[in-house]
Amino acid sequence: MKMKTDEIYRTRKQFFNDHAEKWLDMWYKDPATGRYDKHEKDFHRLFSLLSLKPGNQILDVGCGTGVLVPFILERITSTGVLYEMDFAEKMIEVNRSLHARDNIRFIVSDAERAPLEEGSCDMVICFSCFPHFQDKEKAVMTLSRLLKPGGVFAVSHFDSSEGIKKHHGSCHAVMHDHLPDEAEMRSLLETAGLGIDVFIDEPGFYCIIATK
Repeated sequence: MKMKTDEIYRTRKQFFNDHAEKWLDMWYKDPATGRYDKHEKDFHRLFSLLSLKPGNQILDVGCGTGVLVPFILERITSTGVLYEMDFAEKMIEVNRSLHARDNIRFIVSDAERAPLEEGSCDMVICFSCFPHFQDKEKAVMTLSRLLKPGGVFAVSHFDSSEGIKKHHGSCHAVMHDHLPDEAEMRSLLETAGLGIDVFIDEPGFYCIIATK
């Protein structure tokens, strides 16, 4: 069983490394305009739900090549710190080349082993990555410990949980990667000491916001 799990992990990681250089073009570029604004309205909605402030310390989990970076930096300003973390080293390499800022720290790590100090973050954002966590229970417990009291834990996708399941099912590398159902997700977060404030699961938008 462990051998199969390890194989799934390696296949998943290789997939993200192989696609890192074209990731933004694949998912965020509008072919009609040539600009990276395909999900402009969705990002506006997401960040209207996230209360980021100047000086905040933010962990962007599964950050990929950094699609959230401009939105976060605009809100935390140069006085805040942004941790960009991904388990695929190539994603971090591309991210670093695109976003060289003094207040960004780049980290190659799984969510389950995030190497930050306990209580160091005002917010942890898991955008378009939660299904890919190998051990979701351990990941949530680890990420919750990184939050300050009153800190915010957010999970978001620009699709419903059912839409994500269908989408991932069409790709061998991530065919096992799904969002837990609502009851299981609520249990995972509550067990980690996170109180759920928002739970949206609708066509085109999924968002959970929870507070420690």
